[in-house]
Amino acid sequence: SPTKMSSRTGDTTASKPVYYRIVGQGFVHEIDVKKALFGREKKVKAEDPKEEIPCFPLGSEKKLSRKHLSIEWDETQNSWRITCLGKNGLTLTLLKEKNSGIFRTKSLSKGEGSRLDGPTPIRTSSGTCKFWFQPAAPSKK
Repeated sequence: SPTKMSSRTGDTTASKPVYYRIVGQGFVHEIDVKKALFGREKKVKAEDPKEEIPCFPLGSEKKLSRKHLSIEWDETQNSWRITCLGKNGLTLTLLKEKNSGIFRTKSLSKGEGSRLDGPTPIRTSSGTCKFWFQPAAPSKK
């Protein structure tokens, strides 16, 4: 089984709030910025100083783009928003209606986005990479 990896942006000694977590097989990313990118692991782990938006690895599968998706806080909607950046797409599992217990899937192609209103299972359209979006308490925003 893979070793558990945990990462966090910025200075981990600071008391910045964790806005959400991305949890997958073998990794947990605690995100403390309002916009982040996620994608295929880079062979070289060095941070690119030109990158203004942090990018976190989701896996090493070739069907996963280097920048496969972004998640950012949408001030106008007062919610998190996911946008597909990869050519192989994403599939979200969403509640059909709040507190209904009925779920539906929503596929996103490159350039398409969706609100994330709560904990959400996400997978690449090929199904090779699966992970969860887990928001922190709303008061943390």
